[in-house]
Amino acid sequence: MEATVRAIFIKPKKGARAVPLQSVQAAGGLQGDYHTGSVRRRQVLLISGTALDEFDLDPGSISENMVIDGLDVMQLSEGQQLRIGDALVEVTIPCEPCTKMDRVRYGLQDQLQSCRGMFVRVLEPGTVRTGDSVETVGVCR
Repeated sequence: MEATVRAIFIKPKKGARAVPLQSVQAAGGLQGDYHTGSVRRRQVLLISGTALDEFDLDPGSISENMVIDGLDVMQLSEGQQLRIGDALVEVTIPCEPCTKMDRVRYGLQDQLQSCRGMFVRVLEPGTVRTGDSVETVGVCR
């Protein structure tokens, strides 16, 4: 199965509800997301669609930016690069589930250990659309 983008979300400000988009410009994060412009390693959060499906979660409900089908994002390693639509991103760190997950559903923080998702940072800007392919392209050294 080819890996694809199932859904895209931004949060205009911290604590805001996730806003679903059909396409977004990726440059220093996702345009319109409060993490955009950050030089930190937490620009964009990817989660595998299978993780949402396994725990019966709606896309966007746990503050992820992109839902990826056909790829276990937790198997990606730091420095690995992905082409998502027109953008090139680099995997940085795993996302550790925080206590906010228990606000969604009690016990969810523990359930999401080792499958919460991976953060990436944008290396080359580009447009990302739902349905776009996701390809691993190498490792940054």
